[in-house]
Amino acid sequence: MKVITLLALCFAVSNGYMLYLDAKAEECFYEELKPNQKAGLSFEVAEGGFLDVDVTLTDPSGSVLYSANQETEGRFRFSASIAGNYVFCFSNAMSTVTPKVLKFKMIVVQPREADSAEMSEEDKKIKGMIGDLRNQLREVKEEQDYMEIRDNAHSEINRNTNRRVVIWACFEFSLLLCMTIGQIYYIKRFFEVRRVI
Repeated sequence: MKVITLLALCFAVSNGYMLYLDAKAEECFYEELKPNQKAGLSFEVAEGGFLDVDVTLTDPSGSVLYSANQETEGRFRFSASIAGNYVFCFSNAMSTVTPKVLKFKMIVVQPREADSAEMSEEDKKIKGMIGDLRNQLREVKEEQDYMEIRDNAHSEINRNTNRRVVIWACFEFSLLLCMTIGQIYYIKRFFEVRRVI
């Protein structure tokens, strides 16, 4: 029973989404937070154009907590100063024709409940260690998600580059073949003796 209670106290909510953002579009999302509640936003542009978007995070009073222009990826962690809806917006306004696909995650850490008086020092220590372990595991998971997206993006770049190299090599081969045939024909005509009768 104590272990279940300890695990329930170390609780974090994480919502991950994929977003298709059209050219000249802006999408905003809302997260309700309580004072001193910790939260974080991480995003990565998976595909589209130069893989960049504009991001803003504002608090309920309208103050900008985080702003980034033409970013490929980013991570921002903060502690809510006031209660209310925090707004984070992704904008593709600088792109005229290219839509973007991006992955973002809003992480909200629920505040820990106070230790009960009946918990021993050993239980409190275990509870703290479980909380630390959970936070570290969440960070590892975020890093793995980030690396997966980076791997996919770089694999796509490699496939496109390889395709272009093959097409260029075929073009060069065709050009060299045409030049060879043309030179053989020209040299054959050069050494050909014509008789006038």
